[in-house]
Amino acid sequence: MAPYDNEHLLADSNARAALAEIVDVCRSFAVSIPETEPAQARALKEVIERTGSLVQTGRLRLCDTLPKDEPVIRLYKAQTGVGRLKLQLFPLQNGDSHPPHAHYNLVSCQIVLQGEARIREYSLLSRSAANELEIRAEPEQRLQPGDGVYTLLERNNIHWQEGLCEDTVLLNINWQGYFDADPMLAHGAINGRRYIDWDRARAGSEPGCLIVPKVNGA
Repeated sequence: MAPYDNEHLLADSNARAALAEIVDVCRSFAVSIPETEPAQARALKEVIERTGSLVQTGRLRLCDTLPKDEPVIRLYKAQTGVGRLKLQLFPLQNGDSHPPHAHYNLVSCQIVLQGEARIREYSLLSRSAANELEIRAEPEQRLQPGDGVYTLLERNNIHWQEGLCEDTVLLNINWQGYFDADPMLAHGAINGRRYIDWDRARAGSEPGCLIVPKVNGA
């Protein structure tokens, strides 16, 4: 299968060229991922800013016939270095959300292509033998087209996204397989993601912290 998929969902040749430009930037990050989280955060912010500028100047645009019944639409997937790079679209209608989930062996960023989104984020403090995570709430964000957020192995590791208006679309970019030789089996995660049981969350050891059970990956 070719690395690119669903290019027909991009508005025109300029949008397809913009996507290829983003992929080049993301591939460069994949082959030289910094070792520390602060350095990774700086690099991902640059990816967000580069992508955001393409959105805000109108170069990266979607067509008007985006499927509304597909929660994830692949744009690009390819082995890059020791891991793999993936770019996806997350369509969200008003009130739709991706349930809260933790990430394993994966860093990512999400940029709003159109509409408006609410992002709730939590940083990972620790994992327990009881299949639970202790997490700390980060400030909630409302994102407009061109705005974005990132996830790391600890900082902002847990999040959920919600559409705040009709036809909201996020661009999800993730890099998996660069930090752990066996991420899937080690943590029960599938595609680098493991959902959490929000209904059973309880107070953690410090104010603003929670302990949440993990459930099956998806």
